[in-house]
Amino acid sequence: MRPGRLLVLLALASATPPAARADEDLPCTPAAPFVVDGFRSPADDLARVGELVGAVAPEPRLIRRGGLRLESTCAEGAALPWTLAAAPGDVRSFLVPIPARLESVVNSAYPEGANDGLLWAGRGVSAFATAGLAGRYGPLSFAVAPEVAWSENHAFAMVPNGQSGDLRYMNPWHGATIDYPSRFGGSPVTSWAPGQSYLRLDLGNVALGISTENLWLGPGIRNAITMSSAGPGFPHVFLGTTRPADVWIGTVEAKVLWGRLERTRYVPSPTHPLLTALVVDYTPRWLPRLSVGFSRVQLQVWNDLRLRDWFPFLQSFQKKDLTSWYGDPLGDNPKDNQLASVFARWVFPESGLELYGEFAREDHENSWEMVVREPDHSEAIMVGLQKVFRTGRRWVRLQAEATDLQIFFPAGNQRGNPTYYVHGNDLSYTYQGQLLGAWIGPGSDSQTLAVDVFGPTGRLGGYLERVRRNEDVYWLVIEPQHTLTSHDTEVTAAVRQVFFAGPVDVSWEAGASYRWNRDFLGNATNLRFMVQVAVPMSRGP
Repeated sequence: MRPGRLLVLLALASATPPAARADEDLPCTPAAPFVVDGFRSPADDLARVGELVGAVAPEPRLIRRGGLRLESTCAEGAALPWTLAAAPGDVRSFLVPIPARLESVVNSAYPEGANDGLLWAGRGVSAFATAGLAGRYGPLSFAVAPEVAWSENHAFAMVPNGQSGDLRYMNPWHGATIDYPSRFGGSPVTSWAPGQSYLRLDLGNVALGISTENLWLGPGIRNAITMSSAGPGFPHVFLGTTRPADVWIGTVEAKVLWGRLERTRYVPSPTHPLLTALVVDYTPRWLPRLSVGFSRVQLQVWNDLRLRDWFPFLQSFQKKDLTSWYGDPLGDNPKDNQLASVFARWVFPESGLELYGEFAREDHENSWEMVVREPDHSEAIMVGLQKVFRTGRRWVRLQAEATDLQIFFPAGNQRGNPTYYVHGNDLSYTYQGQLLGAWIGPGSDSQTLAVDVFGPTGRLGGYLERVRRNEDVYWLVIEPQHTLTSHDTEVTAAVRQVFFAGPVDVSWEAGASYRWNRDFLGNATNLRFMVQVAVPMSRGP
């Protein structure tokens, strides 16, 4: 059994919650609405933890966006450890500032970052800033939240790829099959983006609009397989539900989107692939704290798109059924690629416990027979839990999560087994050189264990994390050479804190990493420090 699965299965076995019927679920009458701004804000973390103890109104949290949103406390629930920004007095018409954030990251030896959006934290000092406005007038809402990032981008040891010019920074292991450069050029890097901006029209329970927000699909906290905030948000048009729709047997959320990706100059002949996605989640009426869902994301070559190519998520999941669709006798199309996943999240507020997981595939299957015979073909798995212990006004949160993107190649295997996020024809799963999926990267796995204490003055804690990278490269390139070089594995220990200095929120994190055989070049030690200062809207009572 892979180590990530074993770690979380043991945790789940020791934390099995008591059975609870829907009529025994903790009640929640929505009380004070509050503002949550983005995936990386302290409010986002506190809102999810607060749901576990019945202090915050339940949400599926399977289709999330990085912009401003409203949540609500529960009238019957415990008080939150600290106060959050109150919602505008009239949520139907308002104009409010978006919290201004300034972040800086220092890496001593090599690039290191996770879920930091536009920021690419290279070696040396990196910085990120954002601010803006959000408003609503009747059914029309908007946010203007531009972002800017800068990286000192000092040199570090890289695997030579035999190229020159800009292409010498191209990924050394996968080449042009992924726009995922080892380094963004040889000098300081400055980038900007519209950030968490959007223009949205809500008609009844239907929302449509245009956005550059980050999207997060699935229940993961540290990683998400199909879509996360590992890179900047990409421009997209969307259509979906405004809020969970009541369908009597439960509630349903759905979203369809169309986006255009952008490549860097570090791959030859960059193009602009079309990304389409369909994501749906369902919360049963009889189990209101359980939410399940699926996503289907597809990339296609932009040139020669036909009308039906704009709705590929309506295609069959079986390659053999695609013959009439593409005119290919093999039922395949080399000009597209898909990622599909199913996921679930179950909250037990009586126990202060949350269990969640995601199972994904990176390739169409030829038939349902092959799904049964080889369910692990092109698979990826993410599993995790959170457990909250209440001690007076303080909450202690234990968190564990494991993600496995490894692809195993048995001896004599004649069937191609794709590496996650890597694909020919410029259909790799990246935007502007950064990943759209899990930040750990192609062919990797990770295990994270974290403990945090929430109290009136903020949050204090830390985590241990193990990441093993480029396992496909190890088994296909390194191991056959019969050298003494072993796996590329990193272990990190970090402490982190959130505290409040008057009107300013301060978050910092300090970590030390030891990486065996970084990129199979040799051992390395990295010290990483991050500090974020935010000036939020006024906190509520």
